[in-house]
Amino acid sequence: MKGTSYSKVPTGIEGLDSMLEGGLPKGRIILIRGSPGAGKSIFCSHYLFNGATKFGENGIYVSLEESKHQLFREMKLFNMDFKSLEDENQVAFIDASPIRHSPAETKLGNIRVGRRDFSLMALGKVIQTKAEEWKAERIVIDPLTALSLQYPDDLRRWEMMLDLLEILSQTSATCIITEDLRAPSLAGEIPIEDYAVHGVILMQSLDMGKGAVKTIRIVKMRESKHDDQTRIYQIDEGGIVVYPTTAWSI
Repeated sequence: MKGTSYSKVPTGIEGLDSMLEGGLPKGRIILIRGSPGAGKSIFCSHYLFNGATKFGENGIYVSLEESKHQLFREMKLFNMDFKSLEDENQVAFIDASPIRHSPAETKLGNIRVGRRDFSLMALGKVIQTKAEEWKAERIVIDPLTALSLQYPDDLRRWEMMLDLLEILSQTSATCIITEDLRAPSLAGEIPIEDYAVHGVILMQSLDMGKGAVKTIRIVKMRESKHDDQTRIYQIDEGGIVVYPTTAWSI
Protein backbone atom coordinates (compact mmCIF):
# COMPACT_ATOMS: atom_id res chain seq x y z
CA MET A 1 0.00 0.00 0.00
CA LYS A 2 1.23 3.47 -0.81
CA GLY A 3 2.07 5.79 2.05
CA THR A 4 -0.27 8.65 2.73
CA SER A 5 0.41 11.90 0.89
CA TYR A 6 -2.45 13.87 2.44
CA SER A 7 -3.02 15.65 5.71
CA LYS A 8 -5.68 13.91 7.79
CA VAL A 9 -9.00 15.23 9.08
CA PRO A 10 -10.07 13.31 12.21
CA THR A 11 -13.71 12.24 12.38
CA GLY A 12 -13.64 12.15 16.18
CA ILE A 13 -15.52 8.84 16.07
CA GLU A 14 -14.08 6.51 18.69
CA GLY A 15 -12.20 3.63 17.05
CA LEU A 16 -12.63 4.84 13.47
CA ASP A 17 -9.74 7.29 13.29
CA SER A 18 -7.34 4.52 14.28
CA MET A 19 -8.65 2.48 11.32
CA LEU A 20 -8.03 5.52 9.12
CA GLU A 21 -4.58 6.10 10.67
CA GLY A 22 -5.52 9.57 11.79
CA GLY A 23 -8.62 10.46 9.83
CA LEU A 24 -9.98 11.16 6.36
CA PRO A 25 -7.70 12.58 3.64
CA LYS A 26 -8.01 16.37 3.81
CA GLY A 27 -9.92 18.04 0.99
CA ARG A 28 -11.22 14.76 -0.46
CA ILE A 29 -14.69 13.30 -0.99
CA ILE A 30 -15.67 10.15 0.89
CA LEU A 31 -18.75 8.00 0.24
CA ILE A 32 -20.51 6.34 3.17
CA ARG A 33 -22.73 3.52 1.93
CA GLY A 34 -25.07 1.71 4.29
CA SER A 35 -28.43 0.10 4.84
CA PRO A 36 -31.33 1.95 6.52
CA GLY A 37 -30.71 2.02 10.26
CA ALA A 38 -26.97 1.53 9.92
CA GLY A 39 -26.32 4.98 11.35
CA LYS A 40 -25.22 6.98 8.31
CA SER A 41 -26.84 10.19 9.55
CA ILE A 42 -25.34 9.67 13.01
CA PHE A 43 -21.94 9.19 11.36
CA CYS A 44 -22.35 12.44 9.44
CA SER A 45 -23.53 14.28 12.53
CA HIS A 46 -20.55 13.03 14.53
CA TYR A 47 -18.22 14.23 11.80
CA LEU A 48 -19.63 17.77 11.77
CA PHE A 49 -20.25 18.05 15.52
CA ASN A 50 -16.76 16.85 16.42
CA GLY A 51 -15.30 19.10 13.75
CA ALA A 52 -16.91 22.16 15.32
CA THR A 53 -16.51 21.32 19.01
CA LYS A 54 -13.15 19.53 19.03
CA PHE A 55 -11.25 20.86 16.04
CA GLY A 56 -12.69 24.33 15.44
CA GLU A 57 -13.82 23.57 11.88
CA ASN A 58 -17.08 24.94 10.50
CA GLY A 59 -19.37 22.58 8.63
CA ILE A 60 -22.42 22.30 6.39
CA TYR A 61 -25.09 19.60 6.66
CA VAL A 62 -27.11 19.16 3.45
CA SER A 63 -30.16 17.00 4.18
CA LEU A 64 -32.11 15.42 1.34
CA GLU A 65 -34.50 13.51 3.62
CA GLU A 66 -34.87 14.74 7.19
CA SER A 67 -35.97 18.22 8.17
CA LYS A 68 -33.68 20.34 10.31
CA HIS A 69 -36.06 20.09 13.26
CA GLN A 70 -36.20 16.30 13.04
CA LEU A 71 -32.45 15.85 12.66
CA PHE A 72 -31.57 18.28 15.46
CA ARG A 73 -34.05 16.55 17.79
CA GLU A 74 -32.69 13.07 16.98
CA MET A 75 -29.05 14.05 17.35
CA LYS A 76 -29.70 15.63 20.74
CA LEU A 77 -30.46 12.08 21.92
CA PHE A 78 -26.78 11.37 21.24
CA ASN A 79 -25.61 14.48 23.11
CA MET A 80 -25.07 16.52 19.94
CA ASP A 81 -26.66 19.97 20.24
CA PHE A 82 -26.73 21.28 16.67
CA LYS A 83 -29.05 24.16 17.52
CA SER A 84 -26.29 25.74 19.60
CA LEU A 85 -23.75 25.20 16.84
CA GLU A 86 -26.08 26.78 14.30
CA ASP A 87 -26.66 29.76 16.60
CA GLU A 88 -22.89 30.18 16.92
CA ASN A 89 -22.42 30.02 13.12
CA GLN A 90 -20.37 26.85 13.33
CA VAL A 91 -22.68 24.51 11.41
CA ALA A 92 -25.07 25.50 8.62
CA PHE A 93 -28.05 23.33 7.67
CA ILE A 94 -29.43 23.18 4.12
CA ASP A 95 -32.82 21.48 3.81
CA ALA A 96 -32.77 20.36 0.17
CA SER A 97 -35.25 17.48 0.02
CA PRO A 98 -36.66 17.21 -3.54
CA ILE A 99 -39.44 14.91 -2.35
CA ARG A 100 -40.72 15.85 1.10
CA HIS A 101 -42.06 19.36 0.69
CA SER A 102 -42.38 21.15 -2.63
CA PRO A 103 -44.70 23.89 -1.23
CA ALA A 104 -42.19 24.82 1.47
CA GLU A 105 -39.27 25.27 -0.88
CA THR A 106 -36.49 27.59 0.19
CA LYS A 107 -34.73 30.16 -1.96
CA LEU A 108 -30.97 30.58 -1.62
CA GLY A 109 -29.87 33.36 -3.92
CA ASN A 110 -31.41 32.69 -7.31
CA ILE A 111 -31.73 28.95 -6.69
CA ARG A 112 -34.77 27.29 -5.19
CA VAL A 113 -34.20 24.17 -3.10
CA GLY A 114 -36.66 21.64 -1.71
CA ARG A 115 -38.51 20.98 -4.97
CA ARG A 116 -38.71 18.04 -7.36
CA ASP A 117 -36.78 19.69 -10.19
CA PHE A 118 -33.88 20.63 -7.92
CA SER A 119 -30.84 19.15 -9.72
CA LEU A 120 -27.47 17.93 -8.53
CA MET A 121 -25.84 20.83 -10.33
CA ALA A 122 -28.07 23.36 -8.57
CA LEU A 123 -27.33 21.68 -5.26
CA GLY A 124 -23.62 21.99 -5.92
CA LYS A 125 -23.91 25.73 -6.55
CA VAL A 126 -25.87 26.23 -3.32
CA ILE A 127 -23.23 24.32 -1.36
CA GLN A 128 -20.40 26.25 -2.97
CA THR A 129 -21.98 29.58 -2.06
CA LYS A 130 -22.67 28.48 1.52
CA ALA A 131 -19.18 27.02 1.92
CA GLU A 132 -17.62 30.35 0.98
CA GLU A 133 -19.97 32.24 3.29
CA TRP A 134 -19.34 29.98 6.30
CA LYS A 135 -15.68 29.16 5.50
CA ALA A 136 -16.70 25.51 5.83
CA GLU A 137 -13.99 22.89 6.14
CA ARG A 138 -16.41 19.95 6.44
CA ILE A 139 -19.43 19.23 4.24
CA VAL A 140 -22.01 16.44 4.42
CA ILE A 141 -24.67 15.46 1.86
CA ASP A 142 -27.11 12.94 3.34
CA PRO A 143 -28.34 10.90 1.45
CA LEU A 144 -27.40 11.44 -2.17
CA THR A 145 -29.73 8.57 -3.11
CA ALA A 146 -32.73 10.90 -2.87
CA LEU A 147 -31.41 13.02 -5.74
CA SER A 148 -29.70 10.33 -7.81
CA LEU A 149 -33.06 8.56 -8.15
CA GLN A 150 -34.14 11.52 -10.27
CA TYR A 151 -31.72 10.30 -12.94
CA PRO A 152 -32.70 6.73 -13.95
CA ASP A 153 -30.43 6.97 -17.00
CA ASP A 154 -26.96 5.84 -15.90
CA LEU A 155 -25.09 8.15 -18.26
CA ARG A 156 -27.06 11.22 -17.20
CA ARG A 157 -26.64 10.32 -13.51
CA TRP A 158 -22.91 9.84 -14.02
CA GLU A 159 -22.57 13.24 -15.70
CA MET A 160 -24.52 15.02 -12.96
CA MET A 161 -22.58 13.19 -10.25
CA LEU A 162 -19.26 14.24 -11.75
CA ASP A 163 -20.45 17.85 -11.95
CA LEU A 164 -21.44 17.80 -8.28
CA LEU A 165 -18.19 16.17 -7.17
CA GLU A 166 -16.19 18.72 -9.15
CA ILE A 167 -17.98 21.57 -7.38
CA LEU A 168 -17.42 19.92 -4.00
CA SER A 169 -13.71 19.51 -4.73
CA GLN A 170 -13.47 23.23 -5.53
CA THR A 171 -14.59 24.10 -1.99
CA SER A 172 -11.41 22.48 -0.59
CA ALA A 173 -13.57 21.07 2.23
CA THR A 174 -13.36 17.44 3.29
CA CYS A 175 -16.72 16.07 2.15
CA ILE A 176 -18.87 13.10 3.07
CA ILE A 177 -21.74 11.92 0.88
CA THR A 178 -24.01 9.06 1.90
CA GLU A 179 -25.83 6.53 -0.20
CA ASP A 180 -28.23 3.70 0.56
CA LEU A 181 -26.88 0.18 0.19
CA ARG A 182 -28.06 -1.42 -3.03
CA ALA A 183 -30.34 -4.44 -3.18
CA PRO A 184 -28.65 -7.85 -2.77
CA SER A 185 -29.37 -8.68 -6.42
CA LEU A 186 -27.05 -5.84 -7.42
CA ALA A 187 -24.34 -6.63 -4.91
CA GLY A 188 -22.02 -7.95 -7.62
CA GLU A 189 -22.01 -4.64 -9.45
CA ILE A 190 -19.64 -1.80 -8.62
CA PRO A 191 -21.69 1.42 -8.42
CA ILE A 192 -20.38 4.16 -10.68
CA GLU A 193 -20.03 6.51 -7.70
CA ASP A 194 -17.22 4.36 -6.31
CA TYR A 195 -14.94 5.25 -9.21
CA ALA A 196 -15.36 9.00 -8.72
CA VAL A 197 -14.84 9.39 -4.97
CA HIS A 198 -11.58 9.24 -3.04
CA GLY A 199 -12.79 6.75 -0.45
CA VAL A 200 -15.66 4.38 0.33
CA ILE A 201 -16.77 3.23 3.78
CA LEU A 202 -19.39 0.49 4.11
CA MET A 203 -21.78 0.30 7.09
CA GLN A 204 -24.18 -2.61 7.39
CA SER A 205 -25.93 -5.11 9.63
CA LEU A 206 -24.96 -8.77 9.30
CA ASP A 207 -26.89 -11.78 10.55
CA MET A 208 -24.29 -13.68 12.56
CA GLY A 209 -26.72 -16.28 13.87
CA LYS A 210 -26.96 -14.54 17.24
CA GLY A 211 -28.84 -11.57 15.90
CA ALA A 212 -27.82 -8.61 13.79
CA VAL A 213 -24.32 -7.22 14.23
CA LYS A 214 -23.34 -3.80 12.89
CA THR A 215 -20.11 -3.77 10.91
CA ILE A 216 -17.97 -1.13 9.25
CA ARG A 217 -15.31 -1.60 6.58
CA ILE A 218 -13.09 0.83 4.71
CA VAL A 219 -13.56 -0.45 1.17
CA LYS A 220 -11.03 1.97 -0.31
CA MET A 221 -9.11 5.09 0.65
CA ARG A 222 -6.82 6.23 -2.14
CA GLU A 223 -3.19 6.98 -1.28
CA SER A 224 -3.89 6.61 2.42
CA LYS A 225 -2.97 3.76 4.72
CA HIS A 226 -5.96 2.23 6.47
CA ASP A 227 -7.28 -0.86 8.22
CA ASP A 228 -9.34 -2.80 5.66
CA GLN A 229 -10.72 -5.37 8.11
CA THR A 230 -14.46 -5.54 8.81
CA ARG A 231 -14.89 -4.18 12.35
CA ILE A 232 -17.78 -4.24 14.79
CA TYR A 233 -19.46 -1.01 15.87
CA GLN A 234 -22.30 -0.07 18.18
CA ILE A 235 -24.64 2.89 18.47
CA ASP A 236 -25.38 3.92 22.05
CA GLU A 237 -26.33 7.14 23.82
CA GLY A 238 -22.93 8.57 22.93
CA GLY A 239 -23.30 7.75 19.25
CA ILE A 240 -21.03 5.44 17.23
CA VAL A 241 -18.21 3.44 18.79
CA VAL A 242 -16.01 1.21 16.59
CA TYR A 243 -14.36 -1.77 18.31
CA PRO A 244 -11.11 -3.52 17.35
CA THR A 245 -13.05 -6.80 17.18
CA THR A 246 -13.40 -8.16 13.65
CA ALA A 247 -16.75 -9.49 12.44
CA TRP A 248 -15.26 -12.91 11.85
CA SER A 249 -13.92 -13.35 15.39
CA ILE A 250 -17.32 -13.41 17.13
